Amino acid sequence: MTAATTEAKRPATRGARRLCGPALLLCLTALLAPPGARAQAGAKPEEAGAAAVKEETVDSLQLTGAGTLALVRVGEETDLRMELRLNGRKVAGVEGNMYAGFKAHFRELEGGEVVLMWSSEGGSACPAQFRLIRVAGEGKVSVTDEFGDCSDSPNVTLELLPEEQILVRFPGYYRLSQQEEPGFRRPPPTTWVYKKGVLRELKPAAKKRG
Repeated sequence: MTAATTEAKRPATRGARRLCGPALLLCLTALLAPPGARAQAGAKPEEAGAAAVKEETVDSLQLTGAGTLALVRVGEETDLRMELRLNGRKVAGVEGNMYAGFKAHFRELEGGEVVLMWSSEGGSACPAQFRLIRVAGEGKVSVTDEFGDCSDSPNVTLELLPEEQILVRFPGYYRLSQQEEPGFRRPPPTTWVYKKGVLRELKPAAKKRG
């Protein structure tokens, strides 16, 4: 290094010393602070105070060709927020429910696989509602609206002839306390059919007058 270069740098060094001289404690604090603390001090308030969102897998199912289907709780249990994910990617929200899970799995159907999912807010007012999920491949997922009569124990069957269809039969749900109400009448059973990706409720046949 030449003498000219050395002389050019000296004034800058003396200037830095003069700047730190009156506030030596502040200068030392800044220099001795760990890198993480300095980075946090410069972070935005919302980033510094943000915490990682808690996630918990409450049920999962290994599909034949499309990977893993999972129900994941996001946040605390009291947040009543879940997500239906295929290979870690969200395909549907499951909001307002304390519990959820998979009830039945039908493999190698026309156009893919079908899974019956249940969900519940908790309590006895409505123990469970259901959705049918059709997975035709990676990224090809369709989910029905919720259906059922609040019973958590439907009879689920697959019929192959004359056409492939899934039948979900509910017994007719009621709370035991309802039996004490005047004029109580037990709800009739209901049946839902899922065929070619379409879900509909079967209406009971009208009684013939004779």
